[in-house]
Amino acid sequence: MEVEHFSHPDHPLILINQVLEYSCELVICSGCEGPIWGPCYSCTSCYFFLHKTCAELPCEIKRLIHPRHPLHLLEKPPSHYTKCVCDRCDKTCKSFVYHCSFCKFDLDIKCAFPPGFLEVDSQFAHKDHPLILDEEQEYHGEGVTCSVCKEPMSGPSYRCTPCNFFLHKKCAELPPEIKRRHFHPEHPLVLLPNEDVICDFCNETCYENFVYCCFVCEFTLHIKCAFPPCIDAADHNHFRRLLNPLSLKSISFTCNACGTDGDDSPFGCTMCQLVVHKKCISLPRTLKTALHHHPQIIHTYHPQQCIKSINKYCGICRREVDTEYGVYYCPDCDFVAHVNCSREFGDYETETAGQSVTVDDQFMEPSFRVVREIKHGEERIIEEIEHFSHQHNLILNDKVDDDLKCDGCMLPISTPFYSCASCNFFLDKTCIELPRRKKWQNNENRLILSWSPGEHYLFSCVVCKQYFRGLRYTCDMCELSIDVRCFKSILKDSTKHGGHEHPLYLPAGRKSILRCNIGGRRAPPWVADDGEIIPHCSGCCVTEESKVFLKCAVCDFKLGMKCATLPYKARHEYDDHPLFLTYINENDYQPSCIICEKDRDPKLWFYRCEQCDFDAHTECALGKYPYVKLGGVRTYRNHPHPLALVDKTGDYRPQGCVACGEPCDDLALECTDPNCSFIVHRQRRQCTDPLFKQ
Repeated sequence: MEVEHFSHPDHPLILINQVLEYSCELVICSGCEGPIWGPCYSCTSCYFFLHKTCAELPCEIKRLIHPRHPLHLLEKPPSHYTKCVCDRCDKTCKSFVYHCSFCKFDLDIKCAFPPGFLEVDSQFAHKDHPLILDEEQEYHGEGVTCSVCKEPMSGPSYRCTPCNFFLHKKCAELPPEIKRRHFHPEHPLVLLPNEDVICDFCNETCYENFVYCCFVCEFTLHIKCAFPPCIDAADHNHFRRLLNPLSLKSISFTCNACGTDGDDSPFGCTMCQLVVHKKCISLPRTLKTALHHHPQIIHTYHPQQCIKSINKYCGICRREVDTEYGVYYCPDCDFVAHVNCSREFGDYETETAGQSVTVDDQFMEPSFRVVREIKHGEERIIEEIEHFSHQHNLILNDKVDDDLKCDGCMLPISTPFYSCASCNFFLDKTCIELPRRKKWQNNENRLILSWSPGEHYLFSCVVCKQYFRGLRYTCDMCELSIDVRCFKSILKDSTKHGGHEHPLYLPAGRKSILRCNIGGRRAPPWVADDGEIIPHCSGCCVTEESKVFLKCAVCDFKLGMKCATLPYKARHEYDDHPLFLTYINENDYQPSCIICEKDRDPKLWFYRCEQCDFDAHTECALGKYPYVKLGGVRTYRNHPHPLALVDKTGDYRPQGCVACGEPCDDLALECTDPNCSFIVHRQRRQCTDPLFKQ
């Protein structure tokens, strides 16, 4: 890692992790003038070195010994000084110094920080021997205490027998740095050796060997105060009313449990520094909700410690979540929700025989049976399977061809997939791993993974309103049918799409489209009403017919499901190379479609081949039926030859239908015998009915 440091402006400094030795000479830090034994920053052009700790010192600090002004870090004493003396230890300062220009006050960097701050290069000062983990809760003997917290030893521990050195497992695994917004929100607190300092929270002397300290503000916390035991307690007996209700006095506050404002006599915990509504004292620890596909969501007062990403939006109402206050979150994914939203659309988590009853566990039947597998150590590779959608076994294959499409979702295959050795049939791993039965948060009934019963049977997806053939999820109660391509896109609470920088969320169209029964509750705020004006899609600028679209919670970006599920890669007979979905081309001076030779709107998405400078409308590149597999030869009782499914939308001289006489300029069933001119409309019932009659 390369950095620029104010003390050495001529050249950048490079981080070196190993111990330095130059001609058996001791390497000296230019910041504190101490020897360097561990990681440091070095200049490759000059003989200049800095301890990693010295290089990362804050530029400004505040100290109780000089409370009037902040102290600023200088690489050496001011030039007008004849001699710089530390105002704390009276020693001469020759290198880095913290200086106040108003008061001519100076602090040596060793005096500016807690004892041991600059010297400690590991979390715990026991380097002579390795520490051995003992998981057994054995008795260590009377008077044996932990070397960190000074409490008696019990439970799992680390120990060094030659030195009679013991650590609780939880103490040995203390984080080297923490953030405690209720105690000290300005800066992080660092774990440092202790020399009988006073805790700034409880005002008691810290007798532990280590404390958490802010080296910018000299703020110190006991380990016990840094991790109060009652925050995650199952009961709420630690909450007490802060104001006497008989006094009728109320205060304005923000509840730490739910993040909403209150104007009442609140309850609080002085140890945890939490202020809550009376109704929030009894918040359930866990909830389950039909609006999230994982089994449970958990309440926390400290989202910043549980959630990796700070920019979060409620998975129910899609509005921003303030991570300074309590929320419900999912431990298995990035789902987070307001407390009030979770209470309205959640149920108490029930437990049976010590195990929670989850929504997913009831319907996780796999869609395939393993025929043959191999093992490499702990890795399990399934080589051959029997899938319900195909009559033959499928073999694992990793030779990806640009022209191959998955028969389950009709998207190009780009990962290891399963194929049939006898037929032209392929399924990618994402389709193979789909469960046969699935409980989905947008439908009260279970959805069943189904397969088209015949070669020429097509279905219309309720989400994207496009015809498709392949795998689909269906609901027995409401005849809902969802293409697995759409289902995989809307299954998650949020989706990251290459065409937009922010996460996209699903406002799920009409209640009757995606939801059978909401269980007596009102629809979530992201379900559109029948009278709502559906926005134009930002990808194609067309109004979304199905009222199902992905919406950005940050800006006004909206994406229809037809565009949201466009394949990243496509093929067309006019170009020898793959075409890639492109969202913007800054050099698009004269945009036009090579296929239809009409102008393109440069603001709308298109497919492009960089090698050939080939641009095309999405509908021109994919065709009218991109998710329908043509061919599918089938024999009908009332025609002597096999018929195949064909697309006549691109034919300039379409043949006439033998049933109605009109041109077949869409999907049609055509005879495979070259000497027979039989062709019939596929989508006109009056034309195809005679074929199905017995």
